[in-house]
Amino acid sequence: MIASDAPPVFVVSDGVTLNFMKLIENNAKNYPNPSPAGDVSRIFCETVVKRVKEKYETFGERDVADVFRYANKEVRDYNEKVGKNDVSGNPTGYYSATGSFAIIKDDKAYWASICDSFIAHFDEKMNLKFMSSGLCKPYAVINGEERMADYLESGVLDLDKGDCIFVFTDGFEYYVKKAEFLVFFKEWNEDLKKRITGFSKEMNLEDPEKYGHERSLIAVLF
Repeated sequence: MIASDAPPVFVVSDGVTLNFMKLIENNAKNYPNPSPAGDVSRIFCETVVKRVKEKYETFGERDVADVFRYANKEVRDYNEKVGKNDVSGNPTGYYSATGSFAIIKDDKAYWASICDSFIAHFDEKMNLKFMSSGLCKPYAVINGEERMADYLESGVLDLDKGDCIFVFTDGFEYYVKKAEFLVFFKEWNEDLKKRITGFSKEMNLEDPEKYGHERSLIAVLF
């Protein structure tokens, strides 16, 4: 994940978990470190920020898909070097990730998401105004294949003073639907991160299947 102030671009990415059974069958004693799927996530995040910086002065809605394609192409270059592998953990055979990003310019948020990474838009009282679907059907990921751009969710959000934008991975999907979590952002004080961390620990103990997955969240107060 990267949160850039200049220009204001916010991006998260979550590597597709590798196939542990295939790793065992292939006599791999350890999970690859660094993870190739993690490399894909890093490349995507870094390249999104780089591309937005190049285009920000004239950035518009038409540029959202271009940013995705540009970052996805960098992933393709990586995957062409390492090749397909049956431990990739997904049906494409390439190391892959999900991802989402938002670019703030003037009073608009230009956004995109693919598969189960998300964008959510709240008003100043943390009432949900919009949330991306997180759908992965047909199967779509960041893996370098050009066809993946056809499955990109994207759009433009009109922002009002006090609005909040969330850019997050699927581990936070259930959190953002709970009033007990959203109330932290109504107050938005120096204890915000501490309160989120404490709440996350509680919910993880209560239901690790829903609340215990790897999770990244960038919250942007407009």
